[in-house]
Amino acid sequence: MLKGKTKSGINFEIDERIKDDTRFLQYVVELQNEDDDLLRQKALYDLLGLVFGGRKGVIAFQNTVASVNDGCCTSEVLLKELNEIFEALNVKKS
Repeated sequence: MLKGKTKSGINFEIDERIKDDTRFLQYVVELQNEDDDLLRQKALYDLLGLVFGGRKGVIAFQNTVASVNDGCCTSEVLLKELNEIFEALNVKKS
């Protein structure tokens, strides 16, 4: 397990094996599809579910992001926090 903290102070604990999970790669590839907004949205929530262990974990993460951002969890802020976690996992953007 990888434990860390984002720049905004969000603590996280992530199973490092997810970066080698084929679903992780699939969701990341789907997130980059500029032609299908619905596919990208679904891929984001599938990826969040994989990273945070399902719906309850995703909601907890969103609530934590909101708590350090004046009560609002925008897509932009959520992705910024998620990217910091991925950097800690040594996941390189393509």
